[in-house]
Amino acid sequence: MSLRSLTAGAVWTGVALGLLLAGPLPVSGQLPPDEEWRALETSHFRVTYPAALEELAGRAGQRAERAYAALSDTFLEGPPGHIELVLTDHEDTSNGFANVVPWKRITIYARPPMDGFALSYFDDWIDLVVIHELAHIFHLDRTGRLGSVLRGIFGRVPSHWPLFPELAVPDWTVEGLATYYESALTHAGRGRGSYHEMVLRTAVGEEKFERIDQASGESPEWPGGSRPYVYGSLFFEHLVELYGPERMGDFVRAVGGQWVPYRLNSAAKRAFGVSFSGAWLAWTEELAREHRRLSDSLAAKAPLTRLTALTTEGQTALYPAVSPDGSVLAFSRSDGRTDPQIRVMTPGSRLGRKLTRTNGVATFSWSTDGRLLFSQAEFVDPYRWRRDLYLADSAGVIQRVTRGARLTQPHASPDGVHAVAIQEGGGTNRLVRVDLGDGTIYPLTEFEADEHWAFPRWSPNGGWISAIRWRPGSYHDLVLLDASGKNVREITSDRAVDSKPAWSPSGRWLLWSSDRTGISNVFAVEVNGVSGRTGPVRQVTNVLQGVTHPEVDPSSSWIFLSAYHAHGWQIERMPFDPASWFEPFPTDPRFLEEIGDAETRFALSIDTAGGAYRPWRTLLPRYWLPIIGSPDNAGRWEVLDRGYGAWTSGGDVVGRHEYSAWFRWRPDSDRTDGRLSYSFAGLGNPILSASFAQSHDALGVALARMDEEQPPDTLLPVERERSVGLSVFFPRRRWRDFASLTLSAAHVWEDRTLLEMDLRESSRYALTRPESRLGEAAASISFSNVRSYLYSVSEEKGLGALLRLRVRRDLNVADSLSGQAGWDRGFTDLQGRIRLYASLPGPGFANHVLALRVSGGAGWGPGADASHFDLGGAAGRPETVVAVGSFGGSPLFFPLRGYGDGYRSGRYAWSASGEYRFPIILGHRGLGVLPLYLDRLSGALFLDAGNAWGPELAEAPHGFHNPRRDPLASFGAELQVTALPLWTSLLTMRIGLAVPLSDRGRTERASVYFRLGPAF
Repeated sequence: MSLRSLTAGAVWTGVALGLLLAGPLPVSGQLPPDEEWRALETSHFRVTYPAALEELAGRAGQRAERAYAALSDTFLEGPPGHIELVLTDHEDTSNGFANVVPWKRITIYARPPMDGFALSYFDDWIDLVVIHELAHIFHLDRTGRLGSVLRGIFGRVPSHWPLFPELAVPDWTVEGLATYYESALTHAGRGRGSYHEMVLRTAVGEEKFERIDQASGESPEWPGGSRPYVYGSLFFEHLVELYGPERMGDFVRAVGGQWVPYRLNSAAKRAFGVSFSGAWLAWTEELAREHRRLSDSLAAKAPLTRLTALTTEGQTALYPAVSPDGSVLAFSRSDGRTDPQIRVMTPGSRLGRKLTRTNGVATFSWSTDGRLLFSQAEFVDPYRWRRDLYLADSAGVIQRVTRGARLTQPHASPDGVHAVAIQEGGGTNRLVRVDLGDGTIYPLTEFEADEHWAFPRWSPNGGWISAIRWRPGSYHDLVLLDASGKNVREITSDRAVDSKPAWSPSGRWLLWSSDRTGISNVFAVEVNGVSGRTGPVRQVTNVLQGVTHPEVDPSSSWIFLSAYHAHGWQIERMPFDPASWFEPFPTDPRFLEEIGDAETRFALSIDTAGGAYRPWRTLLPRYWLPIIGSPDNAGRWEVLDRGYGAWTSGGDVVGRHEYSAWFRWRPDSDRTDGRLSYSFAGLGNPILSASFAQSHDALGVALARMDEEQPPDTLLPVERERSVGLSVFFPRRRWRDFASLTLSAAHVWEDRTLLEMDLRESSRYALTRPESRLGEAAASISFSNVRSYLYSVSEEKGLGALLRLRVRRDLNVADSLSGQAGWDRGFTDLQGRIRLYASLPGPGFANHVLALRVSGGAGWGPGADASHFDLGGAAGRPETVVAVGSFGGSPLFFPLRGYGDGYRSGRYAWSASGEYRFPIILGHRGLGVLPLYLDRLSGALFLDAGNAWGPELAEAPHGFHNPRRDPLASFGAELQVTALPLWTSLLTMRIGLAVPLSDRGRTERASVYFRLGPAF
């Protein structure tokens, strides 16, 4: 579960005042707008939730009010106004995020984190996530005097300093602070657990501990996305131990009060009395001393366990399992360079192959017939995804067992007929038995709010099911149940996190992993297969890093497990030798603490009744931005004066309604431009949109004369365009691909006038057709299964395709002029684009990539003139770092590097680009606590070609003759820099050198360009 803050994964938009340092803001997954939403209010919160989560909403409201009071007492004064708290159950994942623009909102995914890793140490998972995300709200909403003034004028503009100065800090301060409070204000949490300690302990021991500049980055290097939580939480815990908890609020106030932003050390000195740079170095030295002491202590208690590594990929290699005949070892892998997959190999060998790719890291088990039973996620509609069971044979052929059943962590029964699994739902889960023939589900336990389950495993004789059970008080224990799910026997009872049990082939021994000593080790008990009685607990391993997910091979010769290292998890093994197992080390005191009122506190809930969801409560605009438009010139004449206006946008908290609006008034000419757009997603699929717009444009310079003997008069034509548009969007989403169909229609009114040189409407001249009415309809389809990975230098696998047909008709052209170029503006055009990517092995930190893009377009009809399509320019994306769009380029349908924008035009056009992309350096370097971080460098060699032409003389006797000429081409190279400027989000910049080729194949003068984002 990733409790992401606003800076690390929440809903933002990338607009800001032109003078503000605003960054590109990442976007989270869309809530299901067609849900049956309800709402209730407390003193400080408005809780929005699906009707099925009524009970959980009452608990969440109570936890939120309790957290509000606790944070107000120990951290900062609470922010004014209601905070939106949204509960959702549309994804089978444990997650949450917070954002402070345009409203203060917390979103929580209703699934307990029972995977056995960092987030599993909780007293009440809803309490943990509410405190974490509410700490973000308290923190990120804080501002200084300048920010308060600007917010009072412009509202809650999505920006960083000075409106929201707490966003102008590295992610480890944001996530570390919230993770600290989730533990400080509960009896559990990641700060009190062992997982974060393991990550830092191992980094110290394997000399991979990160400097403060590295911890401030977003490198794919392990620990990846958990970096800010791990380093930030334990660093703040270290500072609090030295200087006191009240300094946390002082630090936030110091950042918010800065008139010059990004001075992290200055704020730290003001709050803690030391710079973060110096404190980080001292902390690193202290951790090294603690590591040496711990290593000596463990070695004195028992010999350190010797493990043999079978994989070295790093990142994630989990859930080792040996086939029933002992010939194949399988495990789940995600290495950041390829698709997540289940891999198989010969036990003891380092050679393996992919059995099947999976949608995320899959949990699985072997069936008695040699097939693998696994769980993976898939979308059931554009908003919701569920986990289901699948079977894979030795060739990787997949058979689906269930649909939309929300099942995970399956284990096949000894007879191969059934499986036991975990079924998610309603903020909790239950144990179920699944018929592998028809997918029928039989509950073994009920959905109980105060009881969660994980990792069920059949005993070899089929008489018992071992599983992990959670109950209030952080009791995350190993239990035995009979085959019917009754007659529960507790094997452990403490506040340590136990995980994934495994039976020996004879059923005599039951092994599992636990962090009961403060380090995740493997333990075992002897089990009577008939009565279920167990012997004393034995400790199997003594490691300094951490191990989990043990599995005994069918010959009872080896224990396979996942072992933690500084580069992630890898598969290792050790001999299965019960005689060498020993009396467990003493349980860490933190796990022996008695939480006497845990069940009473868990049962607390507010008694406020829920009511219908009212979207208007969050629909009102929360901010506005000034618009200052430049004059519109025709040649050397200013035809339309500078305009002044405002822009805003909004939507309701669940995304059912969205709108944006802007207007601009030109005071000298008394003309108004603007646009209003609205989308409704309440049907789920399709999404309906409507828009209205008005704009004025100077069309150029016209010459006319009343008398042949007099010189021509100069006139300035101006056009006013009004349009009304409607569209219907049908998305189809799957885990590995996305497709859509869009149907749209528009009606356009055009009014043209002639201005004299004094900018007054001409009374001497008039246009033959001053007014036009145009009708337009379009249909587009798109498909993409393009993907990339953590280390990728760009998209590197898959196909993307787009096809659009558009028809425009001139509705008021005279019959005598219909079909004539220059009079009838109707046309039909067809555009298409294909993108292909293939990865190649090669030296460096990532795969090499071959990329191809081909675009084509054709227009027909009198309105498809010589400027219908433009060819030329280097594609990019608009820049938003300084919010004025001063550089960065724009998307182009027919790019051709080395030539200017619109170098050629025509009613027919095509372009093609081929690139060879390769990694250069994985930087993972910053400048101390300065707001600049280099993630990676990569390069590309490219070849572009294209052409545009038409109409030719035979096609347009009254139009411009634009004959087809030889295609244009260019070649060159690009250097791509991925960096983290101003601690916002990773930004890709391209510096390119393009050499154009003339019509005769000779090279022309090379040009250098700078763009943001990939070429395609």
